[in-house]
Amino acid sequence: MIDLEVASVLRRAAASGRLPDRRADLALRDLVDVPLRRAAHRALLPRCWELRHTVTSYDAAYVALAEALDVVLVTADARLSRAPGITCEVEVLT
Repeated sequence: MIDLEVASVLRRAAASGRLPDRRADLALRDLVDVPLRRAAHRALLPRCWELRHTVTSYDAAYVALAEALDVVLVTADARLSRAPGITCEVEVLT
């Protein structure tokens, strides 16, 4: 999911003119070479669907991954931390 987050930030920066398109292109190409452990999302879909009434599908993917890995979900979204049905610990950045 980090790939989509970074792509979204790069798109916004390029669209606003804060980052030249060429630099955004290079950054996106560099991203694929970063040695990160990327999680497949297919196994998370059932849990995401269970959360459909309380959080967005996008947020549910983060919640489901944190629950599956038994890790703390770190977010700036205080509303997400209060959503019912979430079983992972949530830390809100301020």
